[in-house]
Amino acid sequence: MLAKNLVWLFFCFALSGNTLTTSCKKEKTCKTSRTLGLKTSDCYKMDLKKFPTCLPPNVEVVELSYNRIRKVEYDDLHRYPYITHLYLTDNLISKLDDDIFKDSTSLETLDLSVNALFRVPPSIFQLPTLKTLYLSQNMNINVAESLENAKPILQSTLTKLDISYITEDGYTTDFPDFSDLPLLAFVNISGDQFNYLSPRHFAGLCNLQILANSNATAEFENDCDCWKINRWLAERKVVFTDFQCPNNKEDCIDDQIEFDDLEAFSKCMEKLQNIQFALYLKKVWIWIGVAVILIFFLSIIIVYIKWRKNKQKKRLTKRAKPLIRPPLAIEHKDQFQLMERLND
Repeated sequence: MLAKNLVWLFFCFALSGNTLTTSCKKEKTCKTSRTLGLKTSDCYKMDLKKFPTCLPPNVEVVELSYNRIRKVEYDDLHRYPYITHLYLTDNLISKLDDDIFKDSTSLETLDLSVNALFRVPPSIFQLPTLKTLYLSQNMNINVAESLENAKPILQSTLTKLDISYITEDGYTTDFPDFSDLPLLAFVNISGDQFNYLSPRHFAGLCNLQILANSNATAEFENDCDCWKINRWLAERKVVFTDFQCPNNKEDCIDDQIEFDDLEAFSKCMEKLQNIQFALYLKKVWIWIGVAVILIFFLSIIIVYIKWRKNKQKKRLTKRAKPLIRPPLAIEHKDQFQLMERLND
């Protein structure tokens, strides 16, 4: 019975292998090379309709821009666990399952721009290594809802986010709450139309350095909020384009930033410092681990060299030792007996 089961398993394995080989022969071949030391599969503009299944299993960079892929599922990414950079710009993707990136624990850059997405899986904002996310030109995508559903985000590493041109003419969207993404340094909201803006929307962006906001428009809860936002960003040395305000600056000179907004900024700074310290400790422990491994191997090498030297020394000593006893080494008693025999 056991033998039959083993034969059946072997047959199934061989059949699946042949099936995979056959499908790979039919699939268009992407160019694989090394780019900046990373294993890269270049499938750019190959008119692909499905996510390729025959890439190297250890591929790190996958370029799939300008194809006709409509769907990407969990299994498509599960077979490539080492992907760090995934480019899917200008495809026809309209939906992503919530668990699609469950095993993408090495992903650092994800480009989903110029697709047909109405929402992104909240799990994207939970990825432990994601630093750059492009979502531009996915018309009417609800980023604010996805971010809200992703909370609580314990430790985001996201530093660059592009959500530019995601609203059609006559359509407005909510400004996302970025308070759980304290590392964000670059945000692109160019061409977007927001329901309203106030200083509290930027209070959670305590690490913001560049805000690309050309052609971005919004209503304001208070006419003076526009000037307060401009002042808030300028005081924190953020590079941005001044929002066009509906009233004169002189009308809002006496308006101050709300205490709640300042408190939110302080909380953001506290999160930022905690995350930066945690990342610093992680690097320190990595270097300590590397040092321990190096010391271990150096110790082995030193012990081995000493062992070889001792072995060679013993071998040389053994060769130098006389095999026959020299005449001068004859004992006194034997010498006396020899003289008696000669006298006889």
